[in-house]
Amino acid sequence: MDVPLLTVAGNAEIFQIPQTSDLPAPSSQDEDRSNFLYDSFIRPYVGKAVDSFYEYLKNNNMKFKGDGLERPYYAKFCSIVQSSGTGKSRLMTELRKKGVIVLYMNLRGPSDRGFPMRDLVPARILTEDTDCTRAEYTARCCAFFTAIFQTLQEDLSSKLPRLRSGNPNPAIKIWNDQMCNMCSEARVEFFQKTLTKIKVPKPEENTNADPAAPTAEETTAKLGSMSITDEKNMAPKLEGESFVTTSYNNMLRVLQRIFTEKDEDKVPNNDPKLVIAFDEAHPLSNMSRRGFRPSHIIGRTINSYSKNSDASVWVVFASTTSQVADFSAPQSIHDSLRVAVAGQLLYPPYTHLGWDQNADPLSGTSANDVARFDHIVGFGRPLWKSLVEKRVIAEILRLAAQKLCKSKSFDPNDTNQALAVLSQRFGLDICFGHPDAVSYLEKAVASHLRICFSTTEDRMWAFTGYPSEPLLSCVAAILLHRIPTNLALALGVLKRKVDGGMVEIGQSRELTSRLLLLLAKDLLIRQDPPKGVIQDLHYEGSGEAELMDCQKVSVIDFLEYLLGETFWSRTVKEAKVAFQHAYINFSHWVSMTDFISPRVPDETDTDSSSATCSAEEWTLRHWHRTSAVQCCHLQPLVDKMIPIYFEDPALGSDDLNRVSQMFISNKAGKNRNEEDLGSVTRKHDSIQCLSNLPYIALLLDLNVKTKLTVTFPEEPNHVETDRCLRIYASGISETTFPFLSQHPDVGRELHGLVSRQKEVPSQSTLEALVKFGSTARLRNLQWELQDA
Repeated sequence: MDVPLLTVAGNAEIFQIPQTSDLPAPSSQDEDRSNFLYDSFIRPYVGKAVDSFYEYLKNNNMKFKGDGLERPYYAKFCSIVQSSGTGKSRLMTELRKKGVIVLYMNLRGPSDRGFPMRDLVPARILTEDTDCTRAEYTARCCAFFTAIFQTLQEDLSSKLPRLRSGNPNPAIKIWNDQMCNMCSEARVEFFQKTLTKIKVPKPEENTNADPAAPTAEETTAKLGSMSITDEKNMAPKLEGESFVTTSYNNMLRVLQRIFTEKDEDKVPNNDPKLVIAFDEAHPLSNMSRRGFRPSHIIGRTINSYSKNSDASVWVVFASTTSQVADFSAPQSIHDSLRVAVAGQLLYPPYTHLGWDQNADPLSGTSANDVARFDHIVGFGRPLWKSLVEKRVIAEILRLAAQKLCKSKSFDPNDTNQALAVLSQRFGLDICFGHPDAVSYLEKAVASHLRICFSTTEDRMWAFTGYPSEPLLSCVAAILLHRIPTNLALALGVLKRKVDGGMVEIGQSRELTSRLLLLLAKDLLIRQDPPKGVIQDLHYEGSGEAELMDCQKVSVIDFLEYLLGETFWSRTVKEAKVAFQHAYINFSHWVSMTDFISPRVPDETDTDSSSATCSAEEWTLRHWHRTSAVQCCHLQPLVDKMIPIYFEDPALGSDDLNRVSQMFISNKAGKNRNEEDLGSVTRKHDSIQCLSNLPYIALLLDLNVKTKLTVTFPEEPNHVETDRCLRIYASGISETTFPFLSQHPDVGRELHGLVSRQKEVPSQSTLEALVKFGSTARLRNLQWELQDA
C-alpha cells in the first residue's frame, strides 16, 4: 500500500536539497582536523563493545515484549551516553558487521567541525527552526520518519535478490558499507531521496504560526495548577501517526525476509535488524520558546509506530550528555495543554564502550620502557592510539588538552577546567548529596572527558569518574605546571569546592596526602628535566621518547626532596643502600573498592571474575601504567600504595621479581598516632605483599605538630617482614616537607585543606551523627559530640 506524501508547514528552507553554497567554507585548519579524525575513524576496530551493545539491544527487544498483555516500555529507542573519544560513533556503525542494517545520522551543530560530519538533511529537519508550533514540529517528525521508512524500503528492496529464497545478507552488507562510509555519495543520495518524500506547501500556501500558541513560560504556569492524574487529561492521538505507522508496516512487509528472521525453533528472534542512529543528539533536548522539547515529540513519534510491533527495529540516540537518556514524554504537554500520564519505562543508557583496547600486553614491554609515549598512548580510551599512525605527538597532546578543558587554553580560575585537570590525576570524590553535584558531573562527562560508569534505573544519578588514563594524566600535569601560577590557582578552586562540601576530602584527609605526594614528584622532576623527554604539548619527535611525568624517579631522590636533604642521615646507612636501585613512577591515583588482598574465593566458585592476581603482578601492572593506589575506605593498616621497581641486575630478568611497595597511612586527628606506624606490615591478611625486597611504610599525621622520625633495622629478624623503612611525618609545614618553602602558595592551600575541620566542623559532625552505626568510629557512635 502506497503512503501519500505528508504535508508539513513551517520553514520550507529546511526541506530543500542542500546546495554546496549552503555550506560555510571550511578553513584549512578545519579540513585538517576533519582529516585528522577521519584517519582514526577508519582504523580496524578493536574490542568487544559491539558484541555487548548487540546483546543490549537484543535484551531490550525481549523486555519490550513483556510477559503480560501490556508492554512495560515506552518505545523502541535507547541511548548511548559516554565521554568524548570513547568510540560511540564507531560503535553504532560497527553494528553493520553483526548483520544489522545501520542508518547513521549526525546532528551536530552547524559550527561544529567534528567528525563524523553533520548530516545536513536530518540535522536541519530535526534541530533547526524549533521555535515553530508544537503541531508543526510534530508533523515534521512524522513526515521525516515516514520518509525514512519509505526510502529504506525502496533502497533495500531494489538491492535484495529477486528470488524469495535468496540470501539477503550480501546485499545488506553492500548497502551498509556504503551508508557507513562517512564520505560516500550514497549517503548524500539517500537523504536527498528522503526529502522527495515530504510535501512542502508553496510559499503562498504557508500560514503564519499561531500567535496564540503558548510560550514556555505560559505552559509552565498553566501546568502548575493542573492535575496530571486527571483521566480527562489524556493526550490526543499524534497528528500524522497513521502516516508513520503505515510506512513502517509497509517496510516490514516488503522486507519481511530481513525483519521476520526466525531462530531454529521457527520463532521470530530478538536479534536487532535495523538501527536508526542519531549521533550528537543533545540539541534535541533543548527547550523551544514554544514550551516543548523536540526530544519528547520524537519519542512520541517512535512510540506511535513501535508500540504494537515485535520487530527488532531500534532508534539509538548517542551523546556525551545524559539528556539523551530521557527522550520520551511520560507527562507530555500538548497544544491543548492536556497532560498524558504514560508511565512506561525507559531503557537505562548504554555506557560500556570498553577501555584499554589498544594497550600493550604486560609481557610486551620492559618495566624500564613503560614511560615511552608509544606504550602509554595505548591505555585508556581508543581515540589516542587511533591517531598515532598519521599524526605527530604534538597534535595528539593538544587535542587531549582541548578536550579535557573544552578550551584551546587552560584557565585555572575556571571551576570546570580546574576540577577536570585535578580530578584526572588526584581522584577527586564528588559528594552525592551536594546540590551542585549532578550539574557538575553532567558537564564533566559532556565536556571534560569524565567517564560515565553506569546510571541508576530511574536515570536520576550517574556514577562517574576518571579511570586510569596515563596519557591524559601527563597532559593534565603539563597544563597544571605550564605557568607557575596555574597550580596554586587550581588548588584555590579546589579548596573552595571542598569548603563548600561538593568535593570530599576524606575522614583522614586522604585527598591532601594524594596532592602532597604527587605534587612533590611533579615539582622534583621539573627542577632539571632531561633533554629529549616529552615535557610540553609541542613535542614532534619519536614515539620512543619518554613522557616526563611517567619517567622513573629514584626513591632516594624523591624522599630527599619530600622530607629534606638530611632525610637519609636520620637513619642507618643500610637504609640508603637498600634503596639505591629503587624507583617510583606514578603520574596519577586510582581508587580501589576492595582490599588489596581480598578474601580467597571458595574453591567451588568457578566465576573467573572473582580470581585475583599475585601481589607481584598487581604491583607491576600499576607500574606499567604509572598509577598509584588509593585503597578502599575499609582497608586495614594502610590507605595508599605507590609501586616501587628495583633496577638491579642481580635480581634477574623477570620484572615480577623486581617490584615492591611504598605503603602510606593517613591520620588527621588532633592527637599523635606515631605508635601506629609499627603495626603496618605487608603480611597482613588484607595485604599479603610478601617479598624479599625492602619496602616503605609512611605514616602521614598531617593535623598535629611537626615531627619526622625514620627507622630501618640494621639486622632484620625476618627478611620478608622486617626490611621496612618506617617514616613518621607529622604536620603539613615547611619543617616536615621542606620543598613547600619553594612553593608557599601550594603549601598554604594544602595546609588549608588539612585544617578545614577546625574552621567548619558542624556540617561534617552532623552528617556523621545521622549515619549512626555506619562505622565503628566515635564520630558515628557518640551522639554526645553534637554538644561538644
